[in-house]
Amino acid sequence: MPPRTAAHSQGIATEADMLVDPEEADSIEVRRHILVRELMTTVQQVGYAELGESDSDMQPSLSAMTAWDQYNKIAAHSDSATLLGQIPISTSSLLICELNFMRAPQNYHRRFENIVQVWDSCSAQGRPIASTAVFSMYLRALNMLGRHQMVLSKVARWCEPHDDKKRVLPISMMRQLILAYFCGNQPAKAMDLFFYIKSAPEYHQRITPHIYATVLRGLLQTKHLPNQDLYILVEDLLDLLTQPAYDAGPRTGMLNEILQASYKFDNIALMTYVFERFLARGIAINNTTLGIMLRSSCGSNSDVRDIHSLYKTIMASDLARVRMSEHVFATFITAFVRAERPDYALKVVYDLLAHECWNQGVWHLHELFAYYADTSMAARALDLFRLVDEDGVQMTWRVCTCVVSALSRGGQISEQFDPQSADIDTLLTMGAVYGSEGHADQALDVFTELNSRTTADPLVFALIAIKIHQMISTYAERTSTGFRFEPTSSGLRTEHELHMATSCLSTTMDKLFALDMCIHQDVFHHAISAFILARDNEKSQHTYDRMVQIKQMGPTSHTFNVLLRAAMRSWGVDAAFDMFEQLRANSGPVHSITANVLIHGLFEAQQPDRALDVYAYLVGRPTPLVNHTGFTEFLTPVPCDTYTFALLIRGLVRADLVKEAAVVFEDAFSLLPQVPRQLLETFISALEEAGLFDVAAACLKRYSKRVECAQIEAEELKYMLAQANNAAPNCLPLSYFAYLPETSHDHE
Repeated sequence: MPPRTAAHSQGIATEADMLVDPEEADSIEVRRHILVRELMTTVQQVGYAELGESDSDMQPSLSAMTAWDQYNKIAAHSDSATLLGQIPISTSSLLICELNFMRAPQNYHRRFENIVQVWDSCSAQGRPIASTAVFSMYLRALNMLGRHQMVLSKVARWCEPHDDKKRVLPISMMRQLILAYFCGNQPAKAMDLFFYIKSAPEYHQRITPHIYATVLRGLLQTKHLPNQDLYILVEDLLDLLTQPAYDAGPRTGMLNEILQASYKFDNIALMTYVFERFLARGIAINNTTLGIMLRSSCGSNSDVRDIHSLYKTIMASDLARVRMSEHVFATFITAFVRAERPDYALKVVYDLLAHECWNQGVWHLHELFAYYADTSMAARALDLFRLVDEDGVQMTWRVCTCVVSALSRGGQISEQFDPQSADIDTLLTMGAVYGSEGHADQALDVFTELNSRTTADPLVFALIAIKIHQMISTYAERTSTGFRFEPTSSGLRTEHELHMATSCLSTTMDKLFALDMCIHQDVFHHAISAFILARDNEKSQHTYDRMVQIKQMGPTSHTFNVLLRAAMRSWGVDAAFDMFEQLRANSGPVHSITANVLIHGLFEAQQPDRALDVYAYLVGRPTPLVNHTGFTEFLTPVPCDTYTFALLIRGLVRADLVKEAAVVFEDAFSLLPQVPRQLLETFISALEEAGLFDVAAACLKRYSKRVECAQIEAEELKYMLAQANNAAPNCLPLSYFAYLPETSHDHE
């Protein structure tokens, strides 16, 4: 198959789509190979073999050196005039064709400059290219470079009588002439030429959809005609496109081209009309079409009526509805939610659940659940949860937390509430409300009743874990600050109530481990954290062990982050560091967030040596700052983040360990992808706060230039990676030019 051009990748039609027979692909590949070989052979035959590459081992695919590479080397040679004169005109013509249809390189306009260079070189040698097809490509290059007046003068010169015969402009040349008029701010002349093409007998069967596309784009740019006249042109274009000569690909590409132009020149009315009329005439769309429409209709400043109208148009057409995906549905859901129309969003959810693209995921419902939580719509959040849960979909933790939040904010306390006779949803609502309002006794009664019910509802386990964790966390914080509990105080007030809460949560975990159901790991994280905050090490260890053994959920960085945070709050920094020692002994994973929490706590506890110990383990290698005799093996380095270094530098300076802080700052250059200027400023400000102004000035002088160079290198590396990912192909595709020999002398 012929290589795809940049226009193909965007779903936009090209003239080559309508000129090349796909069945000729194999022969075209062979011709392309021969043409590039011819250019290389020509160079070698004139005695400059060093300019070409040996291709004795070339496969049917092209040599690694492209045709343009060869031509460019010839043009740069000291004897380029002689060499260029040896290149056949047919080869130069095909090189222009190749540049015209090649993939757009990083510098898009460079290829058009190359076309002009090849054409002008042939003309300067007194060997002008006579092919009208190549001349049209040359005119296109001039237009793309903004040399519209030159296009007009070149065409006028070409139209001069030749052998007493008046030349007839080919349709491709007429298109470039129309474009030059529009871009030269002469829309009236462009329209006169267009109407002449439509009425002239010699062009009656030769007008192409690209002529219409050029005219529509020019009218959009100049705003020369009102939309009503543009609608007429669109209908004429549709009459042409729906003829059997054009297949689905060019039709969809033309649709996308007009939609892109309408969006660029802010004519949303025409955009909507074109989209609706193309669908009504049975022209299929693709993902690019949907992307253009979504970008215009679902923006942050879009009118919800336009979004709703687009959605109804898509769902009313079989051709459009079949292209819908979960991502597109999610875009509409998000747009309606942000426009504060959850009713429209819910309708999209129903359509999604009935669509064949739904793969039982709920990530696209996050925005709607979050809206229900923010607006305290408890009933709607619970109804949507039940709607999706009926199909056995595994709920995400975000969905569960949003529903619990909606129930907590929007639920109402009923005076006639009886836990034993209430249904599950009522118990969930009352448990959430009691827990959020600090009615610990009533909340624990509800949770006990939920534990007694036979249910595998994931929301039950999420609610109990979240609410009991909140109650125990509040109790632990009050205890640590010396809060004086009163009989009227909200939440847990005594050790007995704390024991009741942990017992209730333990029962919930026992029930969960006994069930064969999938549930998010954060349920266990909340339970483990709650037990640690309640200083119940036995229950926390028991829950952790069963999570790993029964549910086969290995500990993650988030798991250790939860453990260390809870240990820091409940047991103090010494206990947290002991937990870190156990984790290090087992070569457990540590995320930088977890390490940052521990490092901060150790500095607050005046233990800088331990903070450095955590840092050394985090980077996976010894550091000269502390004794690491216990280290025999090191993990694969975990990247530190900027906050890690900022915490260490500020903490070390405050601990009067300035030399150590400088060593850590030096480490940042090798461990961070880029040392930001803010990190240097943190170092300098910490030194100044400690009264070390001379040291601060010396460090600023020493490191400022290095930080600046590091940022420049990072930008250069980023650019090089982008160049590598977007580099032009090694071979210039000549796959659309089989028609050239047959059409090059049509009007000579």
